[in-house]
Amino acid sequence: MDSTLRETVLRSQHVVQIVLSLYGAAASFVAITNLQKYEAAAKKLAEWSKQAETELSKTRFTQGSGAVAIIASLVASSVLTISPYGIHRWVRIAISPAMLIGVLGARTYLKSYWAPKDGKNSTRVPLPKMGDYNEAERRTENLLQILEYLEYSWGLTSLVHGMIGR
Repeated sequence: MDSTLRETVLRSQHVVQIVLSLYGAAASFVAITNLQKYEAAAKKLAEWSKQAETELSKTRFTQGSGAVAIIASLVASSVLTISPYGIHRWVRIAISPAMLIGVLGARTYLKSYWAPKDGKNSTRVPLPKMGDYNEAERRTENLLQILEYLEYSWGLTSLVHGMIGR
């Protein structure tokens, strides 16, 4: 394969990942911001209820894991697009599988809390008079979808990097 064509193919895949990551960052930011509006009430409730304290902790950690996966994906895809030869060859090859595992792990963890046990819906039932919370749930559903697309894209780049190398 011509080296120019190979570079174009590899870098265009990473550009798509950058766009997905930016979109995911926006969804994650809105979800976290909206959930923080209920933080004071949740902390107050957590003083009296161990269950509320557990729920608050799970909310923070799951949303944080999604945000970290998005940021890591953005950084990795940006480095592989802008300056792939600034890092060692083996690191370039290992980034895609590592990101696949990382994004898969974050999405699984996020989904384990935000998706119902029956698996029929992506997120929980909307709560009445809790508009920002419900919007955070919708954004979390969107974030789960974006993380799924990032999984596919990192899987594809892992395959392509393995097949044509760099």
